[in-house]
Amino acid sequence: MQGAAKLQGFPDWYEFPQEAATAGSIIGYSVPPSFASQLFASVQSILKGAKV
Repeated sequence: MQGAAKLQGFPDWYEFPQEAATAGSIIGYSVPPSFASQLFASVQSILKGAKV
């Protein structure tokens, strides 16, 4: 589970709940910060009329 959390951008100090299903849901529904910033930059370019 630590590897999946790392891929999603969670810092090492983040403490997940002990229940595996809850921790898995948190990791599964998260969006990596690098993906989010690229997505928002792309949307911003589209809204400004620029080509991506």
